[in-house]
Amino acid sequence: MNKGKKWGKINTLQTWIPLMFLILAMILPGLLFSYWVVILEPQLRVKAEITARALAQSRIHALAYILESVQENTKEQEIIKEMSRTLDSILLLKDPDTQDSFILGIEVDVDYDVVKAQHGTLDLIAGSKPTGCQFITEIPLYSRNTRELLGIAKVYNSCEFFDQFKKDIKLSFFIGAGICFLLLILAWRIVAALQSKIHSGEKRLMEKQTQIVHAGRLSAMGEMATGIAHEINQPLAIIRIAADGLNSYFLKKDEDSMEAKAAKKIIFQINRAAKIIDNMRSFMRPGSDIIEQIDLVEPLNIALSFFKEQFRINRILLTISISKDHLMARINPQKFEQIVVNFLSNARFAVEEKQGRIKDVYQKEVMIHLFDKPAEGTVILEVKDNGIGMREEVLNRCLEPFYTTKEVGKGTGLGLSIVNSIVQEARMKMEIDSSPGKGTCFRIIMKQR
Repeated sequence: MNKGKKWGKINTLQTWIPLMFLILAMILPGLLFSYWVVILEPQLRVKAEITARALAQSRIHALAYILESVQENTKEQEIIKEMSRTLDSILLLKDPDTQDSFILGIEVDVDYDVVKAQHGTLDLIAGSKPTGCQFITEIPLYSRNTRELLGIAKVYNSCEFFDQFKKDIKLSFFIGAGICFLLLILAWRIVAALQSKIHSGEKRLMEKQTQIVHAGRLSAMGEMATGIAHEINQPLAIIRIAADGLNSYFLKKDEDSMEAKAAKKIIFQINRAAKIIDNMRSFMRPGSDIIEQIDLVEPLNIALSFFKEQFRINRILLTISISKDHLMARINPQKFEQIVVNFLSNARFAVEEKQGRIKDVYQKEVMIHLFDKPAEGTVILEVKDNGIGMREEVLNRCLEPFYTTKEVGKGTGLGLSIVNSIVQEARMKMEIDSSPGKGTCFRIIMKQR
């Protein structure tokens, strides 16, 4: 129940987190555009007006000085020329980068009640009045001495100035927004990758837990097999006694009779069963970790006794090649049996898996070669098969604990890992040659002394 709730929460998170990122990715551009139109652009216009006013005021105060100096006896033509020169100098203000004019036109409206001049003579217009996107800045002209209002200067600002002002800020804003959007997408990809890794890790963990449970069942079955073997020995002994009695009786009657031959076959099969049971008990019996000088042929035959009948039933050709009657090496006998059993188990799976994939009838074959190299002081065990072989990825990981290409329940992924531990413990050397579709060769190199 708890496991189901856990997986339900994980699946919910895996669904909602990408959905949340997707919603954010869809909403964010709209929010940024709305923020620009509703809030930022009006603020930029206000700042642009303040900047334009500051630029105009830096020059336009000269008009106030000129108007303040006007007297009744002053020549109007000279005053007009001086004001025109001042206005023209203001119109020359340009952006140093784009060379766009800051101000396109200026209109001066003079208060003749204060300025002592003929009415309308000093009302001047310089430049042009643009239409469209421009904005107007009105700047009052005050007297320095009396602080009286002398007139008002209307400054017609350039729309290019405002557009350029807005463009620089807009570019920076949307570049920053784009970077944020890209970071959001990157974060989404990272979270998705982490989720995928977590999901695959949890899947591998569940597979390994299943393999551990399967390994525990196999261990329990091994212990049961030892007990069963002990129990079977007793009825076998009784059958053996009865078979010996029958054999003696029929030998006295007629040594060549069918009954006598049947009794001999019974005794032969009983001896064979007893030997298999003894080998099983020997294999399952806890042994010491002492490495000693042993004859490898005997533990090899014990290991083979578990597979010969299986191979025959499954039509797997088993070829055994032993170069000498006695091949001595330094290794624990039970662990050598374990190495051979694991190799033969893998070889059987490989050839049967290939037979299942390819419908054409061909020979399934497993070869065992045990030989020595006296010049190098070594004994070599080779177990070859013509099965499915291993890809490079599988070959690189086949010695990892719990790594298996078999379906759950068919393998624990511990066989080759255990073999590798035994090889390292006994300071031996293991080599693996494999090609997909061609087969695999496991090679163990042992020291003779």
